[in-house]
Order: sequence, then C-alpha cells, then structure tokens
Amino acid sequence: MSSKESKALIKDIRETIKLGKHADAIHKCQRLLKADPKSNAMGYLLLGAAYQNVDKAEAAQSLRKSIEFTEGPATVALQGLANCAPNAELPEIYDELVDLLPEKALDYWEKLFALASDVTVAPLCFKVLKKRAQNPDDSHYAKILEYLGRIWFAQDFEISEEDNALYTKTMEALLEISEPSVKSLLYKRYLKWLYKQRDYVACVRHACNMTVSHPKDVYGYEWICKTYCENRNQADNDAWQQELKLPIQAYAEQLLELNPNSNLALLIKAFDLYAQGQYVPARQFAVQAHQSHPTYKVSLELLAQIHMEFGAFKLALQLWQQLGQAHEVAVAQCLSYEKDETKLREAVKVLLGYDKSEPNVRALARCYFKLGETQLLKDLPLDALTRAEFLLSPAEAIQAIGSDESFEALLLCGKRQMKQKNYEEALSCMLRAARLRPHVAECFDYLGRLYPLATGDVARARKCYEKCISLNALAEEAVDALSFIYQQLGEEDLNEALLLNTLRYLSNDESIRLQYKLGLHFLQVKKWDNAIQCFRIAIKHDFRCMVYWESLGDAYAARGSYNSAIRVFQKILELSPVNCYALLQIAVIKTTIRMYSEAIEDFDALLKLNSNYLPGLRGAAEAHIGMANNLKSQNLYGRAKQHFQSAVGHLQSAFTQVEAQGMVWLWRLTASVFLQTAQLPASLANLDVAGSLAKREEAIAYLSRKDLLQLAQRFYLVALKLKQNTYLWYELALASYYSAIFIPEEATSHLETAAKVCKRAIKERSSRWQNWNLLGVINMHAEHENWPLAQHCFIQALNLDRKSFTTWTNLGVLYIKANDIRLANEAFKRAQQSSPIYANAWIGQAMVAELIGDQEEAFDLFRHCQQFDYHPEAALGFAYWVCEVLSDPIARAKPHNRHAIGHMYADVYALDAINWYVQNEESEASIAALTFQGFLCARKQLYHQAIKAFTRACQLCEPGAARDTLYTNLGYLYLKLDQPDQAVNALNTVSHATFKPIVGLALAYYRSGQLQESYSIYNSVLNNVAGQDDDKAATILVAMASMLYAFQGEADTKTLLYQCILTKNAPIQALYSSCALGVLHRDNELNRTVMSELRAYAFNEKYCVDISYLTAHYILTNEGALEALRYLQKRVRMFPRSEGIRKVLLKFLLDYFADDVSYRLATSNVGLGAITLGHTSLRNGIKASEEAETLIYASRAVIPVDKVCSLKLIQRAIKLNPTNQQARQMLATVSAH
Repeated sequence: MSSKESKALIKDIRETIKLGKHADAIHKCQRLLKADPKSNAMGYLLLGAAYQNVDKAEAAQSLRKSIEFTEGPATVALQGLANCAPNAELPEIYDELVDLLPEKALDYWEKLFALASDVTVAPLCFKVLKKRAQNPDDSHYAKILEYLGRIWFAQDFEISEEDNALYTKTMEALLEISEPSVKSLLYKRYLKWLYKQRDYVACVRHACNMTVSHPKDVYGYEWICKTYCENRNQADNDAWQQELKLPIQAYAEQLLELNPNSNLALLIKAFDLYAQGQYVPARQFAVQAHQSHPTYKVSLELLAQIHMEFGAFKLALQLWQQLGQAHEVAVAQCLSYEKDETKLREAVKVLLGYDKSEPNVRALARCYFKLGETQLLKDLPLDALTRAEFLLSPAEAIQAIGSDESFEALLLCGKRQMKQKNYEEALSCMLRAARLRPHVAECFDYLGRLYPLATGDVARARKCYEKCISLNALAEEAVDALSFIYQQLGEEDLNEALLLNTLRYLSNDESIRLQYKLGLHFLQVKKWDNAIQCFRIAIKHDFRCMVYWESLGDAYAARGSYNSAIRVFQKILELSPVNCYALLQIAVIKTTIRMYSEAIEDFDALLKLNSNYLPGLRGAAEAHIGMANNLKSQNLYGRAKQHFQSAVGHLQSAFTQVEAQGMVWLWRLTASVFLQTAQLPASLANLDVAGSLAKREEAIAYLSRKDLLQLAQRFYLVALKLKQNTYLWYELALASYYSAIFIPEEATSHLETAAKVCKRAIKERSSRWQNWNLLGVINMHAEHENWPLAQHCFIQALNLDRKSFTTWTNLGVLYIKANDIRLANEAFKRAQQSSPIYANAWIGQAMVAELIGDQEEAFDLFRHCQQFDYHPEAALGFAYWVCEVLSDPIARAKPHNRHAIGHMYADVYALDAINWYVQNEESEASIAALTFQGFLCARKQLYHQAIKAFTRACQLCEPGAARDTLYTNLGYLYLKLDQPDQAVNALNTVSHATFKPIVGLALAYYRSGQLQESYSIYNSVLNNVAGQDDDKAATILVAMASMLYAFQGEADTKTLLYQCILTKNAPIQALYSSCALGVLHRDNELNRTVMSELRAYAFNEKYCVDISYLTAHYILTNEGALEALRYLQKRVRMFPRSEGIRKVLLKFLLDYFADDVSYRLATSNVGLGAITLGHTSLRNGIKASEEAETLIYASRAVIPVDKVCSLKLIQRAIKLNPTNQQARQMLATVSAH
C-alpha cells in the first residue's frame, strides 16, 4: 500500500471512529496494519481507539503496542492507555503523564489520590507520591504532601525509620489545611506516633494545640497527662514541660471535667497530693485511677509507694511483685516485715546484692533480728535508732532514745514502754508519733491496744483500729481486735464488712484464717450457706485441721442438713477416731431428728471414752428424755419410766462435778425429769435417786410422786438463784400447778404459789403468751377459781398470739364452765382453725355437741379425736358414745351408725381407747370407764378381760341399781365361760332382782347341775310373767322343758313344749326342741305339727341351717337317706352362699354315705366348697374353732381323693385350734395312711 493510500485509510479510520462505527474501524485498522507495517504505531493507536468502547483489554493491548512502536514520547497512546488500562498500571501511567503534560499535573495527582481508595492499588499510589515528595522544588509540592499524607493516614502504612521526617511533614501539612473533624482524627494518630517516637516536645506541643482547637476532646489532655505521668521523673523533662501553656494540674482538672473516670487525670491529682505529703487523699485518687485502669503500671507503682508510707507492707508487696523484677529492692524491703523464714531469707539475698543505703540496712537489720542472726546484725552499719530497736533491751532502748522527738523515735519508744507495761507513757508517745505522721497505720494499731490498757476506753480503741485498718487493710492484729469489738457490741454487719474487705486483699493461701473467722461470723448471724462455703474453702487449704471440719458440721446441723452434718462428723472420726466433739455432735443430731435409740448408743460410746464429759452427760440425759417422751406418746409408760431413770443417772453423774453445780441447765433439766416422771401413772410415778441429791441419809432414795414434785420445785428455785429468766419462772409455776393436780389435799397452797410465780414470769416478760395462758389455767382450777381473771389472762395471751390454739381451747373450756355454749363453740372453732390437728379443740367441740343434744355430731367428733394422740377425755367420750349406740337398737339401726360400727370399726377403736384410759388411770379409773371396758370386751368375746373390768367396777360401785346391773352382766359373762358356780355367786349378789338376773340365776343353777333350784326359779318366774309377757313365758317354758326332759322324760316334756308352741309368737327354739324331740322319739304327729310351723321360716336365711338339719333327719327317719340327701341338695341350691348348709350336707354325707365309692368325689368337693364359703364370710365373725371344725370335716372328706390336700387341711385346723384333740387324731390317721 502506497503512502498516499495509507494516509487516506488512516483518515478514513478516524472518520469511522468519530461516527461510532467501531467494528468497521477495527476491520480497517487490521487491514492497515497488514498492508503497511510502517504504520504500526499509528495503526495500533487507532486500533486501541476503536476498541475503547468495545473491549478495554484489547484496547490496552493495542495501545501498549503503539507505545512500543512509537519513537519518542507516546503521549497520546499513554493518555488512551490511562482510560483503559487496569488499576495496577495506572499509578505508573499517571506518573509518566505528569512529566509529559505538566499543565495537567494537578489533574493526574487528583486521579492518583482517588485511585488510592482501592486498597490493592494504594501501595503503588503511595510509592509514586512518596517518590515525588522527595523533590521540594516541585511546583505542586504542597499538593503532593497533602495527598501523600491523606493516603498515609487512610491506609495506615508502616512508617520506617527513614520516613519519619517525611511523615512529620505530611502530618503537619495536613493539620494546617484539614477541617476540624478530620483534624481531630489526625491528632489522635499523630500524637500516638510522636509519643512512640519519644518526641515528647512535639507530642506535648501538638497535644496543647489540640486542647485549643478541640477543647471538648479528651485526647489532647490525655496525652499531656500521660506524658507527665510516665516522664515526670526523667532527666530531660524540662524541654517538654516548657511546651505546656497551663500548669499540668489545670489540664488534669479539664480532663476530669470531660471524663471523671480518667485514670491519668486522677493520677496527676494523686501525684500532686503525694508530693505535698497528703497520702490519704492521694491514695483515694490513686485507687480510683487503678480501678479505672487496673493494669497501668504507673498507678500500681504510686499505690505501692503510698502503701509503704502507710506501713501497709503486705499490700505494697503484692503490687511490687505484680510490677516485676525491676522493683526487687522494694519487694525485699516489704518482705523484711514478714514472719516466714523463707521470705526473710529471700529478702536478705536480694538486699545483699545492693548498696548499703539506710532503708536497705534497716531492712537487713529487721531480717537478721527476726532470723535470730545477732552477729550479722551487729556487723551492719546501724544508726542509733536502729541499734536501739534491734540490739538493746526495752529499758536501754528507752534510755538511748532519750528526748528524740522524731517520728521513728517516738514510735519505738511507745513500743518499748508498752513492753515495760508503762501504758500511759506508751500512749503518750504513740499519740505524739501519730500527730507527726497521721498516715502511719502502725501508730493507730498500738493506740487501739493501749487505750483499753491505759484508760479502759474501748470506744477510742475501736476508732483507732478502724483508722488503722482504713490505712492498712491487712493489719492482722487490728482486724482481729476490731472484729472482736464488733462482736462484743453486736454490730455483726460491720464485722462482716470488715472481714470481707480484708479478704479482698488476700490470696487463697493467705486467707484461710480469715475465711474461717468469716464462717464463724456467718454461723453467728444464721447465714448457714455462706458459713458452709467459708468452712469448705478453709478445709480445701488445710484438710487436716479438725476445727474447720467441726465448724462445717455445726453449720450443716444449724441449717437443718442433718445427714450432711453426720457425714462430716463421721469424716472427722475417720481422721481422728477419738474426737469427742464429733462423737457428741453425731449423737446430738440423732437426738434432734428423734433417732433416740441410736443417739443413746452413741452417747454411751462417748461416755466410755470420757465418763465425766459434761456435754456428753447432758446429751445422754436429753436423749433418754426424748426417748421417754416418745414412748409416752405411744402409751408405753413402763419403758418411758426406765428412760427417765437412766436420764437421772446421767444427771447425777454430772452433779458429782463441782463446776457443773453452778450450771443452770443441770438443775433445770433434772427438775424437768422429776416433773415429767410425776405425770406418769401412779404406779410408775417414782424414781430411785442418789440420797445426796435428795438430801436423804440413805445411799439410794426412793422418790414418790409427791417427793418428785417437791424436789422439782426445789431444783427450779436453785436454777433461779443462779440465773433468773421468764422460762424458769414459768416452769416453776407449772410444777406448782401439777403439784396441785396430783396432791389435791394441798391444792390450795400449791395453786397460790403457782399464781405468784406465774405473775413473776409475766413481770419478767409480759410479751410471752404462754405465761398469761398458764395463769388463766391456774385461775380455772376449782380450788383457786377466779373466772374473770382467767378470762382476762386468756384474752391477753390471744392479743399476743392470735393463733394460740391452746389458749383458744382453754377459753372455750372456761365458757363451757360458764354455760355460754355459743362463745365456747366460737373459741373451739378458732382453735381448730389455728391448728386442725389439736385434739383438745375437737374434744371441746364434741362436748359442745353433747351439751346441745346433737348425739350424732358428738359421736363423730369423738371418733375423729381418735385419729390424734391419746387423750383421756377423748377416750372416755368415744367409748361412752359407742356403748350408747350399741345398746340402743334404734340408734344402732341408723345407716350412719351402722357404717361407723360395721365398716369403720368404731367398737374396736373404742375398746383400744378405753383400754389405754384404764391402764393410764390405774386405780383412779372410774366405774363408767370400767363398765365401758367390760361391755366392749364382752362384745369382742374377750370374756376374761370383761369379767376383770366388771369385777373392778362392782368393787367400786355403791349398792343400788347400777351395781345390780354390773353383777348381772358379770353373772352372764361367767355363764359364757361355762363357770356356773361363779355366775351363781354374782347373780345372788343382786339386791333387787329383775327378770334378767333371775333367769340368769336359773340358768346358772341349771349349768351347775342344780336342776331342782333352777326349775323352781323358772317356775316362780313363769307364774309372774304368765299372761303378761308371752315371749318371756315361752322362753321360760323352753328352758323348763329341757330340764324336765333330763329328769322326768318324754311325756311331761311334750306337754310343756305343746304349751309353748300354742302361745302366740312362739319362739323358734321351742319349735326346734319339739322337732328334735319328735325325731328322737319318732313322734310323727308332733313332727307334722312342728313342720307346719317351721314352714314360715323355711326361706329365712337366718334359720335355714337349723331347719335344714332337723328336716333332713325327719326325712331320714321316715323316707330314708337318699330322700334326705336330695332334700339337702335342694336346700344347697336354694341357699348357694350358705356355708352352714354345706356343712350340714358334708356331715350327712360323711355319716351316711362314707362307704359309698360313688359319693367320695362329691363329698370332697362339698368339703372344699364349705371351706371356700367360710373364708368369704369370715368378716361375719366366725370363730377360729368353728373354722378348724370345718377343716376337720373337709379333711375327712378329701382323704379318699387327695391325701396330700387332706394333710394340709388338717395342719391348718391344728394351727387355728391347737387344743382340738380330734384334729390331732385326724393328723395321726392321715399320716398313717
């Protein structure tokens, strides 16, 4: 292609590009490059221009080739490349363009700065600007510095050593031109860098400038304060201090206004006060600074120095050790005040490596003195005061000090005077020393010790100790003394705060003793969980200390965690098997949780180790008393008395120790045992005690109930002489009241005494409701009756405790006595609301029900009382109402009462209750109670017990109708036991005989074989009732017929029975007797007559068994065995649940079909069926003897079928009735087979 064509084509390409036809332009450029290689530079340039809007990458590639083929500066290609090249290439392109087009330099620098926002390209941009900044003659140098500084600031590039000057220039340039908001950020970065470069002058200058430009920004003030805090003691501090425009304190104040918690400002104030010698406020500011920035070494160092000024060397030691090895001399000086030998030797080792300055020499002397190395101490270059302190005796030291009035001299003189017991002189010296240096804790520690000794002023001692601890929180002796004072004054909150504050400064290993002390405090204020935690921490660090374990066990026990407490004390016994305290506490805890038997065993084991151990003797006595009271609640009075006797034995052992005789608890506990024993039943209300204890001549004195009550009062009086309190007065009044109860002939005098003593108890403590309640009870007694006063006392008691159910009940009884039923009911109701399980309140309501005539309600209430503990009034009332219901057919038939008797076993509960009553009352049991007991025992077929009860009742009862009834019952009971002679004697004692005793006497004569006398009585009674009472007449005729048959034969008997049968409503026994007589003598006419009468009862289940038996034998005699068997089978089907009919059938089969093989299995099944039915009806009261009889018949029936089963049945029969000879014969028979 010619040159002309090439130029034309180039012009065409340009036109095409202008028209936006980039594809055509690209094609033409490629044709140009192919046709005219000489035009490569222009061709690639045009190709790059064509690709600009199509493909940037191709455009950049073409423009690079254009630059390559261009001779000289490729300005146009570079400009094109700046529009399409990747960002990574642009910094270099802009750099070249600046040189080629200087008039556009600012534009390119601006583009370069904008490009630096890309993090990946920013280093390249920074590099270009950094290179350009090396030329200060550049016309755009200021702009270059600005952009460089902004990139440096934005990207936070590392500043190398050689870049320091450039960085300074750029930052200062930026500070001059930046907006206030940006300027603040620049200052923060720049000031930090300057401080790091140790350019304190520039740092302070710019910080001061920042305080002017940004007065509300804390940053400038902080750098000023930080520079001061960390460099105030440097040699070159004048240079930067000259840059300050205000005093440093002014900057600190301004900083505190902006940030009250600024540690730097607080430190400056602390430094200022420290320099002025005001150490206490300096410490306050230093502590605040430390709390704001706990790891700042400057505040730690200042605090350590202040602590050393206070003499708080332990606190200072902790801080110096935290600061590290740079302060080992200070650490050694603090260690010299320790007591541990290892720490002292460590201090010596450090101090020997440093110069012999005065503080170091004194610290070494202190260490040598504590270590006892006198020779080394003497070899030290000591000053006079140190020599007096460590080498001279107290007297010599006082003389050597002489009139020296320096602080150290006065402090030492005070210590030595105190050692010489010159307390007033010592106090004077310490006061003068405290005036010289009121910030030294040791002065106030000694002042706290001296005030009680010199003047007895505990209040000033307390203030001195508080001052000492405020200066040195780890002054151990001061903490202990102040804690003791707080405890003495009852200021437990202050004591707790003191101990907790001290513990804050101690490590775990150092805090063991105080942890234990804090645990004791928590134990005292009943914060059990906190106490347990403290004791556990103490044990963790000293596992072998038994005191810590014992306190932990006490804390668990106090909290009520008794099992945990027992485990702790058992652990103590594993570590120390003979630890008496652990044995004691285990036993005491078991007593507390009412494990009395185990507690007694533990106390016995303890007393074997130490028989005179007073706490063990007391605990053993209390365990026996607890066991006795527990047995009393179960009405086991004999065993209870044995435990009271054992308790007295232990208390007597305590009395043999002289020191114990001055202890109130011993007299009080012994009196309590005497009083409680006196309340036992009369036969058990006695004790055997040492004669010396009862002031008797004999070695062992027998004390009756009266003796016990008198001795109890004497012992209470001795206890009151030792220590008077309301509880002892109350117990003495109670003892006097019981004396009135149990010694009625002296009731008046005892009640007067009880009233006086009770009033003394009220005077001691009128806010105790029990005192008022007892006085009210005393004034209700018949011998000391004063109802208005009693009512007043009860109301006073209720004003003190509205829920006192005891008082409400007593008030209810008072209203019953006053016949005010409504108020009585209300009082008992309030008692029930206060305690639903208080039996006396329910008894009171039952008595109210009796008074208003509500019998069912009274019965139910007395029955409900049986669910509580035994109470004599409840037992008597319940027994009465049960007997009342049982004796009244109408009441017994009521569904409510029938359910109570049949399903709730009211009769059984009543029998138990009245048995307890009679047993407890012994000879004092009333006739009514004995009558109830006899009646209920007879109902339960306990005839021997019933006879015993009725016999006692008869002996107590005066002659009259009541005694006649008792003897009548007694006679019938003897008849039940087949003792007719005793029955005759009892019934003959009846003075006014009625039908029942006369008939009973006749029966007794009959049973005893005196038929003539019996017949004579029956005959006389028959003459009296004939025509008046047919039922009684018929009954007598039956009885007379049975006797007549015995000694006159069949004919006369039939005559009598005919008379009986012909009466209206003839008794069924007459029909039975007539039928039996007819069967025996084959009198069919008589049998037919009787059978017609018996048909009326044939379907009555009550009589079905006897009727079936008689009818079967009647059929047997007339129609044969098979017909009789069929009849019995029919009756079984008619009454399938009747065990009696099956027994009749079984006996009939055994009697008449025993040899018939075909009936053996049927007989066996009938026998087993009879047993099964008998078991289902056991609730109806079948006797064991009757059940045994059924088992014998069943065993006979089963022998041919199953001998093993037969053997089991007969064994069961023997178990039920061991005296049954027939059963034993059967056993022998079955065993032989």
